[in-house]
Amino acid sequence: MKPLQRILHVEDDISIQEVTKLALEVVGGLEITSCDDGQAAIARAHEWQPDLVLLDVMMPGIDGPTTLAKLREQPSTQSIPVVFIPPHSRGC
Repeated sequence: MKPLQRILHVEDDISIQEVTKLALEVVGGLEITSCDDGQAAIARAHEWQPDLVLLDVMMPGIDGPTTLAKLREQPSTQSIPVVFIPPHSRGC
């Protein structure tokens, strides 16, 4: 397995995108690109060919499981590993 270098982060909450980018890019030395919806993620994954997709479960429009199903339908993205990010709570 090749080492992770490029990660596609799919998250509709901009503040979570920023924290993830900081943690993985600045601290972890990885290359991160973000999308805020499933449709954009499908196109970006095809173009950019990330080593891993971090995928939010709940998003407006196309949710995470539907996005994963569409990624698996395309030959260019069907073998990219995907990790679901569980829904986050807004409380204490």
